[in-house]
Amino acid sequence: MPKEKSEKAKKPQKKITAIPMPKRPGTSWNMFFREHMERVKASGKPVVPTVEGAVAAELWKNLSAEEKQVYQDKYKANFEAFKQQTKDRLQEITPAEYKLENQRRAALRESGKKGLPSLKDPNAPKRPLSNFFLYAKDLRASGKYAHLSLKEQSKAFAEAWSTLGDAEKTKYTDKNRIAMEAYKIEKAAYDAQATDV
Repeated sequence: MPKEKSEKAKKPQKKITAIPMPKRPGTSWNMFFREHMERVKASGKPVVPTVEGAVAAELWKNLSAEEKQVYQDKYKANFEAFKQQTKDRLQEITPAEYKLENQRRAALRESGKKGLPSLKDPNAPKRPLSNFFLYAKDLRASGKYAHLSLKEQSKAFAEAWSTLGDAEKTKYTDKNRIAMEAYKIEKAAYDAQATDV
């Protein structure tokens, strides 16, 4: 009699291709090391990466603060350009592409990959503020609590909300309800775009 399988044969998941994103720039040390390796290759000398890594590390260590600052400034400029390119790219991605990319990232996290958060679509509808947060926003705008720290403000807002009359609370409940209805319509339209995967 043939043995029964205790587990169902897992169907291999279709690999989802990553969406193209700007590449994070190398650090100031990476730039210095690349330049060092290019000089070694240009000299015609055989390149042994482990040896050249140690040589470059020693050269880096002996650079003056001013010399290192040149590389750090280049890195800072490259990183600012990278942030802007990433922001621009995230604006271009469709809801369907966000959905696919986040599915890919979730699968990678399940397989043990760390440090890969889901992407947040800057064009997705934002959930409206709750009744309390609408009230807190008005209190913050009044300037009455500006002298308090954020923690103290939060406590003061909670105390003020708990003593607020029903008529005033209803005003904020109605604002939230109207905003929530509009949000649900926008979210449904957004989700419909994400089904084109």
